[in-house]
Amino acid sequence: MSIEYFQVPLYQPLMKSLAFFFEAGDSADIPLLNKKEIISGFPENFMTSAMRLGIEGGDVEFASTSGSSSQILQIIRYKDWWGREFKRAYQCVADMVGYSMEHDKKAVLTTATCSSVSCFLDNPDYQQRIHNGVLSLNTHPDPTRWTLTDIQRIDAELRMFSPKLLEVDPTYLAIFLAKRAEYQIAEPLYIPDYLAASYEYMTTNVRRLIESAYGLPVLSMYGSTELGVLFMQDCSGTFARCGHDTLIELRPHLAQRNLFELIVTSWKNPLMPLLRYATGDLVEVAQGVCPNKVFGPRDDIPLLKLHGRIRDCIVGDGGEIKTLADLNELFAGSAPWARQYQLRITEHKVTLFYVVDAQDRDADMSMVERCLRDWLGRSRTVESMAVPSIAPEASGKFAIVK
Repeated sequence: MSIEYFQVPLYQPLMKSLAFFFEAGDSADIPLLNKKEIISGFPENFMTSAMRLGIEGGDVEFASTSGSSSQILQIIRYKDWWGREFKRAYQCVADMVGYSMEHDKKAVLTTATCSSVSCFLDNPDYQQRIHNGVLSLNTHPDPTRWTLTDIQRIDAELRMFSPKLLEVDPTYLAIFLAKRAEYQIAEPLYIPDYLAASYEYMTTNVRRLIESAYGLPVLSMYGSTELGVLFMQDCSGTFARCGHDTLIELRPHLAQRNLFELIVTSWKNPLMPLLRYATGDLVEVAQGVCPNKVFGPRDDIPLLKLHGRIRDCIVGDGGEIKTLADLNELFAGSAPWARQYQLRITEHKVTLFYVVDAQDRDADMSMVERCLRDWLGRSRTVESMAVPSIAPEASGKFAIVK
């Protein structure tokens, strides 16, 4: 166990309980940590001598979370923290054994609004977007507004840079593929050796579209700006634990369905160690997993499925809770042609906005509406509307439920 916790002002009142937690896994006297407590008084509540020296010596980088879950967190960490984090994550999955952070190139296609190194909204040129062997492709806050020029530039830069790994926000890549078809790009699609997805929830429909276009499995990562990568999915769909310098607890949410909120203790970032941090994310684990256990860095967690954020859950007429994964399963079966969708829910009404590509414009939505009514109950009316695009939120990510 690292000693960083004992030096952080925020954790000073918990001194007597820290040893019991790290040595015996006893968390009874340690409350859950949330974003509000981190934001309040930052950075003084994390100001240790190490952080002060790092800031004065220019050894740290400043970043912030996207704010897609709630409040925006300011982050201070040592430079190239994410580079080291990705390297450890890739080593957790045998499918990535042929990729080297030191010797191979990586291109990234995601939001241009939040990078720990640079912000690319001022449209820097190609060379300015290459950092430590990583090319950032996007320079626009809204990928639904990419023009033919944008698509041609991304296409050309991929061929010119020739990355071995393409790491993406899956929705951004799906939009890129759709616009490529819309603009009838003649050049063949650049195919990397590896495809990795993170940044936001990947629906089954988007996964199918990407894997069909590239002929490659998408290796999905789960994590966050403040916690790094916690799990990485291999080509068989198995989630490997990336447990470096972390403890995980499973807080029961829907115990009868083996659904738990992830509670994470992490000292990956020694300048801002997080103690029993409530992620707000739901996961499904295998039957019989003990919810009272504190899983150490080397302990495997038989994670079966990511269920999205608690705040995105929907309550049906009978009081049953529907998760984002449940909604994904519904659409994967009833509307596999819907490239993107969004539910806007009020007390009495559900409006489904959906995006389809040209070849699927005549798709029958009546069955989908019936499925939604049966799924949610009859107290809300359900209507659907085809739209040319669904814009991202201010964070740059896409909301599936609003």
